[in-house]
Amino acid sequence: MGCGCDVERVIEGYGPEGVDHSHPVSEEVAFALAELVETGDDHCLRARYDLSGPVLERAAHLAGFTPRPELEYRLSAYPSGPHPALAPVLRDIAGINMFFALETERPAREWVAVLRGEWSGDLLTAEVADVRGRLAALFDGRAEDVAWRVGASLFHQGLASRVLSPVLAAAVCHGVHLDPWNLFVRPGGPTVLRTIDTRARPLESCAPQEIARGPVHQAVAGLERVAAALGETGGIAPGLLRGNTAAALAGAARSLGRDRPEHHESAERVVRTLLRSPSLEGTGAYTEVDDQGRATFRRTTCCLYYRLPEGGLCGDCALRP
Repeated sequence: MGCGCDVERVIEGYGPEGVDHSHPVSEEVAFALAELVETGDDHCLRARYDLSGPVLERAAHLAGFTPRPELEYRLSAYPSGPHPALAPVLRDIAGINMFFALETERPAREWVAVLRGEWSGDLLTAEVADVRGRLAALFDGRAEDVAWRVGASLFHQGLASRVLSPVLAAAVCHGVHLDPWNLFVRPGGPTVLRTIDTRARPLESCAPQEIARGPVHQAVAGLERVAAALGETGGIAPGLLRGNTAAALAGAARSLGRDRPEHHESAERVVRTLLRSPSLEGTGAYTEVDDQGRATFRRTTCCLYYRLPEGGLCGDCALRP
């Protein structure tokens, strides 16, 4: 056995405030679990895998711990060795624009893990209602003047931008895996995100295709949970929300490339790779060129912003001629 990868594998249990505890996993145990989870071509188990049901029971038996029902578990792999502090990376990418900013203070108890399925029901309904109220204030209207679908869509697109932007920039600009599972948000009011990560874990590879398949794909997959919860809370087309995610990712790459032109090509290649993936296939494409000769993204759906008074059409809107 022995894949030769310089990684440390752990089974992590996630609670309301992040990683509650972790259990080191030997290479033998990891490869035994590979027979139970869908690894695809990830023969070295460098990706991360959710563990639940019989798979979690088997993993717990092999690793020697008792699962706690209130926690979510996954098998993770990290590069071996000590890692530098994350704070300098976050300070650097925050300078791109506000969508790339993350706070490093420990989230308080009322904060919610963004991508772990905790936003649902009444909590999500209240969040969309808050967005509707803030949108209505732009034209001196009332929250009920903004259709629920419009508020839900713009809430989702704003959240997608705040999640994807720092994850993409940390990977492309610094070769750091910023874990989207460790992002927390403060409910109510403008979106403020914090990360419980403190160390800058290096990526195994900084190739755009690997970045796309790694942290950025994990963020996209997590946003699918939020989209599913929105669909259960109120009627909204799944394709529209997938388009929001694609537009947010393309927008993050565009902003990053404008501020850090040396990383423009790499960021765009990450987006192009994900646009060919099952998660985002058919949501949009790079079909036009701007006045600087750079490709521009055009989505295939509309975020519904035009339904606000004087809202107009976004630059990448499918409704543009």
